[in-house]
This record gives sequence, C-alpha cells and structure tokens, in this order.
Amino acid sequence: MEGILFDIQPFALHDGPGIRTTIFLKGCPLRCQWCSNPESFLKRSNLSYNREKCIACFSCVRVCETGALFELSDVLVVQHDLCNACGKCIDECPEDALKLYGYRESARNIVNEVLKDKAYFDNSGGGITLSGGEPLMQPDFTMEILKESKKAGLHTCIETCGFAAEAEYEKILPLVDMFLFDYKAGGSEKHRLLTKQPNELILENLEFLNTSMANIVLRCPIVPGVNDTLEHFKAITKLSHDLDQITEVELMPYHNYGEHKYEQIGLSEPALGIPAATEEQEDQWYADLAKLGCKNLKKQI
Repeated sequence: MEGILFDIQPFALHDGPGIRTTIFLKGCPLRCQWCSNPESFLKRSNLSYNREKCIACFSCVRVCETGALFELSDVLVVQHDLCNACGKCIDECPEDALKLYGYRESARNIVNEVLKDKAYFDNSGGGITLSGGEPLMQPDFTMEILKESKKAGLHTCIETCGFAAEAEYEKILPLVDMFLFDYKAGGSEKHRLLTKQPNELILENLEFLNTSMANIVLRCPIVPGVNDTLEHFKAITKLSHDLDQITEVELMPYHNYGEHKYEQIGLSEPALGIPAATEEQEDQWYADLAKLGCKNLKKQI
C-alpha cells in the first residue's frame, strides 16, 4: 500500500524515547497559527518556490503545462492553485529554487528504510515515529506502516493532534507503543480560534485512549502571549491528574523556524508576529506548571 509523505527524519531525539526515525505524513485537519510545517496541510504534493535562489532564467516557465509559472517584468510568478505537481519545472531549475513537498511511497519501503538504523534503536530504546501533519488523515496507510513496523520488531510512536474518528484510534491501538498526544488549548472556542477546529473530539479521544490503557505523552506547545496563560496551565495540570495513562507532560516552546515556508508554498504567513520563546520564558512556564502541581512534567531540551 502507498501513501504520501513529505519527509523522513533519521536520528530524531524528541519524538519519543531513544533515537528514532520520524516519518512525516501529508494532511492535517487543523490550521494552528504557529505551525512550523505548513507543507503538511494538504494530502497532495505541493510546489515550493524559494525566491532567493531564483536566477530568473525562466527555464521552468517553458516546461510548465498548466500556466502555474509565468514571467512578469523579469520576475517569476507562481500561481500555486494552478500547479498539478508534475515536477517538470524542478528538473529544469539549475539552482534548486523549486521543490515538491510530498511524494508517494509504500509502507514496506518506508519500514525497510527505517530498519537501516535498527542498531541505533536497539541500543537506545528507540524506533519509528509517525508524525505529520496528522497520520490519521491517511488511516489505512498509517495502519499498514504500523503493521510492517511491528513485523520488523520496531517500537512505535504516533504523534497525533487528536482530531480523528475514535474508530481510527481503536484500530491502531494494538500497534502503537506510545501516543504523543498534542494538547494545544483549553476551551472549545479558544481552540477553534487558534486551530480552526473545536476541541471536543480531541478531548473525547484522549479520554478513550486513557480508558484503553494506552501509553500517553501529553505534548503541550506553548506560545508566548497566546496560550501561556494560568487558565491553560491549570487545564494541563488537571489532565495530568485526571488521566492515569499520561506518563509524561512535555512542554514544547514555540519556535519560528517554519515561517519562511508559508510564502514559498503560496500561503499567507500566520498573523502571530511574535519571536520564538526565550529560555527565560520556558523556565517560567515550567516553574508555573510545577507550582500548580502538574504531574510527570518534562521540558523539551
């Protein structure tokens, strides 16, 4: 079975225990204002154009069959909505100013690639992590990767935003050793404002995984001036006490590494307009949660 992914990252150290290989699948139901992987939004390949690398040779324009690329006043213009992701322009570009995010691959080939680092997994307690995007936007493909991983004796993690049908979590439950479950904001309207989706389904799935005795790491992205509030920290603390299967609460301080990607793939940049979290802010958030009595608290290093 094939699906679509946009990256394979070996030697990942923050996506579950030990040294891991993280598979980034395409497609996400949320639109978080701070997302650093906007190339994950769509379930199809999409074109990226790095203006700084372009030498305006317009070789790409000559092979584009859809009119997505054209010259205007000696400047290359990209109409992303017209692109069919054929890749011909990329082959013609001499400076790698154009690239595609997203390619098709089989579950078996992915796991075979991951297995090249099995010695590192065995020595560190690592394995494979499925991320995205949201892996359950491609539920059958995700299931197949997990099956192949288990056949190969790999420890499995899945990073999920929680916004998927409960039945999909039930299907993969026997094949997942650890759920890295994102908790972004308390309160449905606040969550909708920040991610374009409410959070009732997310909380229901978190409760389902807890009652199903899953191993859960609650991952909490904290964004300065957005969700670093006492109210949100109290909600995180309450979950850490109410749900026995949360073995770790992990703070994930905001960074702005992905800001440049938005323009390159034809999206408006998020309107946060804030710098990355400082070390002092991170220390304060950790101290505030510890003071509230948050259980199993861990700050990402």
